Amino acid sequence: MAKPKPAPSKKPPSKPAKGKPGARAAQKKTPAPSPPFALPQISPERRLDILGGALALAGLLTLVALFSTTRSSLTGGWLDLLALIFGWGSYVLPIALIVFGGWLVLRKVERLPSFSAGRAIGLILFYLWSLVILQWAAGNPPPGSVTGGGYVGSLLYRLLDMALGRAGALVALLAWLIIALSLSLDMPVQGLFGWLAPLGRAISGLINRFRRTEGGAAPGTAPGMDNGFTPLDRSSLPTPPVSPPFSANMGGTGGETPRQLGGPGTPIAWQLPTVQGILDLGSAPSVNEEFFVNRAHLIEETLASFGAPVQVVQMNRGPAVTQFGVEPLFIETRAGRTRVRVSKIVSLADDLSLALAAPRIRIQAPVPGRSYVGIEVPNDEMQLVTLREILEGEGYQRNRKTLSVALGRDVSGHPTAADISALPHLLIAGTTGSGKSVCVNSILTALLLYNTPDEMRLILVDPKRVELTNYNGIPHLLSPVVVEMERVIGALQWMTREMDKRYHEFAQIGARNIQDYNTRMKSQGGKKLPYLVIVIDELADLMMLAPDETERTITRLAQLARATGIHLILATQRPSVDVVTGIIKANFPARIAFAVASNTDSRVILDQPGAERLLGRGDMLYQAPDSPSPVRLQGVFVSDTEIHRLVDFWRDQAGSTSAYAVGAGSAPVDAAPSGVPLKQVPMFEDMMPLEAQGDPLLGDAIDLVRREGRASVSMLQRRMRIGYTRAARLVDTMEARGIVGPPQDMTGVRPVLDYGPTAPPKET
Repeated sequence: MAKPKPAPSKKPPSKPAKGKPGARAAQKKTPAPSPPFALPQISPERRLDILGGALALAGLLTLVALFSTTRSSLTGGWLDLLALIFGWGSYVLPIALIVFGGWLVLRKVERLPSFSAGRAIGLILFYLWSLVILQWAAGNPPPGSVTGGGYVGSLLYRLLDMALGRAGALVALLAWLIIALSLSLDMPVQGLFGWLAPLGRAISGLINRFRRTEGGAAPGTAPGMDNGFTPLDRSSLPTPPVSPPFSANMGGTGGETPRQLGGPGTPIAWQLPTVQGILDLGSAPSVNEEFFVNRAHLIEETLASFGAPVQVVQMNRGPAVTQFGVEPLFIETRAGRTRVRVSKIVSLADDLSLALAAPRIRIQAPVPGRSYVGIEVPNDEMQLVTLREILEGEGYQRNRKTLSVALGRDVSGHPTAADISALPHLLIAGTTGSGKSVCVNSILTALLLYNTPDEMRLILVDPKRVELTNYNGIPHLLSPVVVEMERVIGALQWMTREMDKRYHEFAQIGARNIQDYNTRMKSQGGKKLPYLVIVIDELADLMMLAPDETERTITRLAQLARATGIHLILATQRPSVDVVTGIIKANFPARIAFAVASNTDSRVILDQPGAERLLGRGDMLYQAPDSPSPVRLQGVFVSDTEIHRLVDFWRDQAGSTSAYAVGAGSAPVDAAPSGVPLKQVPMFEDMMPLEAQGDPLLGDAIDLVRREGRASVSMLQRRMRIGYTRAARLVDTMEARGIVGPPQDMTGVRPVLDYGPTAPPKET
């Protein structure tokens, strides 16, 4: 018979040994004694809100007391104290307090000037300056008087008078005013006097108009002189050794003075369009705070269920996506408490997309300059970002330059702009329908709104014939929009020669770049050079036609043209390695990637993945030249109606009210009485009639075929290193002149009919 087993003895659980994880966990569970009374922690933003509300309330109560017929002892004593301290300035003080307090409370409103310590100091300095002026105007009454500037104004006035004297005090007050205005308006000192140049131009225009009225003719125009389209006189400028054809049309006098286009006719004072008259306003979307809060809780619960607990510490609501900033929390492991790895959060992107029922989620790990991971979730309703709301913003107006353009709004809703002259070239890529053409149109619209033909000229290439042909007829175009790819190489080669010509002009006067050159020309009364912007809407077609010559020409322009004011904007919907080659991409540090099909296409554009998770319809990644990582933006939208308004404005001002035909045989036309040509003229050699081209390689080609005893297009391509179009044109010219005959059989080889002074080659 088996013996029963003894029952197991119940031992009390042993205490965890010191130094083990269990001991640390037990020790941390003991709550620390809380202090009997602790002040609430107030963030700096909340402190500013409280300060603004208090100042506005104090100003409102003071203003009510000033206009009240009955005053209590408290309000009467308060007003008497203000009158003693600030004198007449006590009547302005309550209004200043209300405005300043309201500014602090509403500082987040975009249309209001942003709050900064510099602006606050500037406003205080301006108020103190006004007290000194009031003290001066009142005849410097003694301290304690309720007139003048009170005790404060009297003290400052006496300090200035005793230290600097009457004349020195005037100079100090003037400098004081300039500094106060510069700080208050957040504007450099030279910007305060920007109104002097328009005033001078207006006075100069009135004087010239009076002289023309009195004399009966424009200054510098002889009686009976025809105002037709004549070559521009460039004798005042140094003549460079190499001068490309039609380079005279590139001259300009800058945006500050009227420009003479096409000849020494009547100058034209270009008028810029107004943003309000061209662009439409956007509608403000409704914001559902509860919806975003629920999504934040859902993100925390989903990640915690997969063993990656996080805490949402930031929510940035943008026009297309909302970025939830999550901070990784700690988890208990055998080694103790460890923080959740960022890579684990990134690997759960598809799980988050399923939980949130979102089409695509992009995780930025980590957000540059922040201590959290950004989870970008698409919004249910996409907000339309209009160009007008960014152009009218204070940030854009304060930092606007000649070639500034608006790109869009980031995930926090802040506007983003760029200066093409600082990029200096831009590459745009994305699939069909992702917003690439809208981005190109918004860039051109921003350039045309703030630049006259004296300041900027354009060359537009549109092989699809539907995106950029609407701009035909504006005076900014050097030539009709190029729609045939065979002529693009000629346009790029013309720009290369223009770049070389500008470098020769810079060298002759010792200028380093276009800004230095224009500054010297302005001081000497010479003609300034405009910026040149080349926009190619489809790079893939050009690379298919002539890849080697295209890559070589674009690379040379991208490397050297920045100093001469020539900038490239390339766009393509096929971002592959045979289109966006490595050498092209290396010279385009600024890039915009719209939605692409695969991870590989994103790496071709940005050298990193991410663009394959974009939403389309203007959702982009913008890589700035000075930024370590791309920024997600919702691009601006420009409608066809807005573009037509802008184009019609410039056409009407230039005298061209209708679009014109674009053809290779178009010739220069007569000018309007204002001196502006009614049509653009062919600027590039391959856009002109064959008889007028005078190809500089024609003589070399004739010598080559005479030495070889035969002629063919492929031989000229190989021996002269030119493209097919130019080689075929040379062969056709030689056949028309009777130098070579028609092609023999099917080989394409042509016999030489006229050897000239050169003896025919000996047969071997």
